[in-house]
Amino acid sequence: MKLNLESLKIINLDALSVAKILMLGMIGVMIWQTLIIQVIYADVYKAKSENLSLRQEKIHAARGLIMDRNGEVLADNFIEVKRDSTCKANEEGEKVCEEKRKWREYGHRLYMYGPLASQILGNVSKDGQEVKGTDGVESKLDTILRGRIGYSLKMMANHNRELYDERKKLIDALPGKNVVLTIDKDMQEIVERNLKEGVEEFKATSASAVVVDPSTGEILAMASYPNFDPNSTKKSGILGKNNIVSLSFEPGSTFKVITAAAALEYNAVDTNIVFKDEGKCWKWNAKASPICDTHIYGDMNMSEAMVQSSNIVFAKIATEVGADSFYLAAKHFGFGEKTSSEFAAEERGFVKDHWVLARNSGSDLKTMGFGHAVTVTPIQMVMAYSAIANGGKLLEPRLVKELRDANGNVVDSSETVIIRNAVTEKTAETIRSMLHRVVNSGTAKQVMSKKLIGISFGGKTGTAEKYDAKTGKYDRNRQVASFIGLAPVENARYVCMVLVDDPKLKRVGGLTAGPLFRRIMEGIYYHPKLSPGMYNRVITRLESNCSDDYTGLDVPSAKATAMANGCKVAFKGEGSRVIQSKIDEGEAASLTLYLGEKEGAKMPNMKGLSLKDALDIAGTFRMNVEYSGKGFVVDQIPKANEMVERGQVCKLILKERV
Repeated sequence: MKLNLESLKIINLDALSVAKILMLGMIGVMIWQTLIIQVIYADVYKAKSENLSLRQEKIHAARGLIMDRNGEVLADNFIEVKRDSTCKANEEGEKVCEEKRKWREYGHRLYMYGPLASQILGNVSKDGQEVKGTDGVESKLDTILRGRIGYSLKMMANHNRELYDERKKLIDALPGKNVVLTIDKDMQEIVERNLKEGVEEFKATSASAVVVDPSTGEILAMASYPNFDPNSTKKSGILGKNNIVSLSFEPGSTFKVITAAAALEYNAVDTNIVFKDEGKCWKWNAKASPICDTHIYGDMNMSEAMVQSSNIVFAKIATEVGADSFYLAAKHFGFGEKTSSEFAAEERGFVKDHWVLARNSGSDLKTMGFGHAVTVTPIQMVMAYSAIANGGKLLEPRLVKELRDANGNVVDSSETVIIRNAVTEKTAETIRSMLHRVVNSGTAKQVMSKKLIGISFGGKTGTAEKYDAKTGKYDRNRQVASFIGLAPVENARYVCMVLVDDPKLKRVGGLTAGPLFRRIMEGIYYHPKLSPGMYNRVITRLESNCSDDYTGLDVPSAKATAMANGCKVAFKGEGSRVIQSKIDEGEAASLTLYLGEKEGAKMPNMKGLSLKDALDIAGTFRMNVEYSGKGFVVDQIPKANEMVERGQVCKLILKERV
């Protein structure tokens, strides 16, 4: 088949002409549209383009919760649900609204128990739309609690109207971590209630307390009173200050434990060395101010000086220790350094260098021996006593137990941190024996509990006059009264420090801070959730019909008292007087009263007994106990079957069984 070339040319020319015509038409249309947009209707299209815009919006993350050690929520989020909707009239003229979008706003914080633990938790503030921690845990762990902000891209039309179908999520928000504290809410309530009552009772400026587990370093309760309500719009001011970590003060006689530990660690003073009687005051230097005691105590060794809290003897002990060793001992206990990185606004306190302590014939050294010329924080003191309680290990205090994600999964947890061995086990044991005597027969007799039968406390009182920088002297009318106690003194579950600032009534630590310590411990031991299993007294309230002390009453008087109070009692033993009482568990509260002789009894044979059993027996006779070693009793003074009297000192020697 042959093709007609002329015909093909004509056909191709016609197609090309059509294509050219179409192209010219399209160009013409584009020119016309451009003319319309840019010239004829330029103002209209300009307005439309200005009313459409893309905006980036933050998606705020939920702030993490703060909980106590048992998962009780202390700080939560107040979630406000916001909605966008459009409304129009239907055919019947009724207003019909359509919800376009709803979202949650996390801009508020809710503190579930008001002022409870407020100085621990702190507070938050809003910087624009950002929520930031300002004090306490809220501030210290702000980056952990805050989480990660997300972002979305939204299209906005005229009149600032969002085109919801055009919203695009760029980055998801990530909720903050939940923080679980070591604090126990119930124990915190007990502490805060007693601090409030103490401030009112002793007409004090303020009071503070901290309870620590000496085996782990966990802080179980920590508070100051007055406090503040973080839910209030008012700023916390000075009431938001956590005195346990931020108060730097001269500790007074509670520091004598550090002096004694230094003497024992460096073999500077034997516990049997007797310091001669200097009278009420010791004028050790013609130019220096005399060092004075409250009373004239006579000759004393270190243990007796601790019981009587003699400034004179502990000034002498510090001199024997020497500036270098005393400085090192204080540093080993952590004084002059922050205890942890977990606390907001923690102070360091101040320990003078050894060369400063040695100058002026050791004036500062002697003064530091009884707790002046040195500044400490309460958290430093309670951790030092915890080292005495646990056998010599200085632990880092722990406030945060663990971190959890939004689903409740544990993502991080804290562990016990041993900083160093502050003292040997032998030194710690000797100090605990001294602290036991302080409560039994020394300056802290008011700490002994009539309600906690079988729980032996140990501790030390302190009454430090405040230094007036203007006069350069100590103000005798302004004091910080304190007590630090171990409960029980052996195998301590709790170490608790109480401070009372500027008490106007009963100013000394033994009559103010000491009784508050006792009440706090009674509250803990009688609490249904907190009471240790080995000492369960939940069936008897603190103010029950059987709470009176029957010790010393004769049988007829004890019966009459019990009948008047409506308390059921049973008697055991032989004798004319009640020597011990014990609360019995059962359906209703009742007492067992143990009888003995008023004017002495025979000393039992304690050989082979554990220390706990020996202390229980000694408590029956109201004897003060001194002991050395550990394990089981191998010797005793008085000997078995010797006559003993109430308040007599019993000395026990213990050794491990081979």
